[in-house]
Formats: sequence, structure tokens, C-alpha cells
Amino acid sequence: MAGPFPRYAALPFVVEDHHIAAGMPVRCMSERAALVCAERLLSVFGYVGSVALRRTSASSDRLDVLRAFGDVPRADEFGGRSQPATIAR
Repeated sequence: MAGPFPRYAALPFVVEDHHIAAGMPVRCMSERAALVCAERLLSVFGYVGSVALRRTSASSDRLDVLRAFGDVPRADEFGGRSQPATIAR
């Protein structure tokens, strides 16, 4: 049985062929865990940035960007919807 929504994740970014590309997402249990995980991903060699994400429903294709760290593309380039009041770089 799937857990209740919202769902959280941290998404790292790497540089490939002079472009920033998304890495493998890390699923998180809570909003706070996603924020901490995204911030700590910056210390992993090769990652240039990361974002903490929230998906609010199972059928939603949109992601809410809770916070961005380091060098990341614009939210609309990876399917996210930024929340200007909470985004920080």
C-alpha cells in the first residue's frame, strides 16, 4: 500500500558535457529530511547543486521546489514549480 501524500525527495545535479543534468533522486520521509539531504548532497564529489522537492498528489506531474542549493537549472526545466518565498541559493 502506498503511503500518504505529500512525497518528498532530494534531487542532485551534475555537469555533463558542459550542461547541468539531474542525477538520481533520493526519496525522503519528511520535508525536513528532504531539505537536509539536499543540502548535504552538495558535499558529494561531482554534484554542483541540489533541490528539495515535494509532490502533493499521486496523479500530479508537477513538483514543488522547497529549496535549491548550489547551481541548479530553473524549476520549469526539470518539471518543478518554485515557491519564491522559500527558494534559496
